[in-house]
Amino acid sequence: MLYYYLDLSRRQYKKMNKKELIDIVSLKKDLTKKDAEALVDTVFDTMIESILNGDKVLISGFGTFKVNNRKERKGVSPKTKEAMIIPASKTVSFKPSNRLKDAMN
Repeated sequence: MLYYYLDLSRRQYKKMNKKELIDIVSLKKDLTKKDAEALVDTVFDTMIESILNGDKVLISGFGTFKVNNRKERKGVSPKTKEAMIIPASKTVSFKPSNRLKDAMN
């Protein structure tokens, strides 16, 4: 069985990719890998759709994903050292829930 953990005392972090997530969901919920992949894809697609619509995605006990609008600002090109305008953009931020923060400490 696959186990993933975060050992903060030794600062050893393991990474989990989508395939590994699907494997774990498949094992824990006794699903075929194809069904587990469909489930994971549906969850991610639904989250992406909500975020693209500008909605917050709040997952109780895990955290909140939300869209942040970055204003247009002045910057300097590191290559040419010329002043330039960095255009406005949108980005996604994640704020962990208190339950997740407490579990990590």
